Amino acid sequence: MSSIGQTVQVTLRLPKDIYERVAQAALMKQRQVEDLLSTLVAEGLEAHATIRELLEHVSEQYRARLEREGKLQQSSDDVLQELRDLREQIARELYPWGADHA
Repeated sequence: MSSIGQTVQVTLRLPKDIYERVAQAALMKQRQVEDLLSTLVAEGLEAHATIRELLEHVSEQYRARLEREGKLQQSSDDVLQELRDLREQIARELYPWGADHA
């Protein structure tokens, strides 16, 4: 959480091409480079947190489904084999002529 009025000055090293992109964006937005960098860092952290939370949520849903199906303790090799079998089944159903024309 950020507190209004509390800031810390940092030194940041950027590749020249990145700095030039930021400087160009700051010019277009009529902002100081430092202000834009501060905003970009804050937005990047927020996006990172959002993605992490989303992935954690999807992982929780997947684990719950595996538990409901009694597959939570299934080995990764068994999961992969089951996926291969499912892929083959779908391919046979969608492309029944595939085996004859291989």
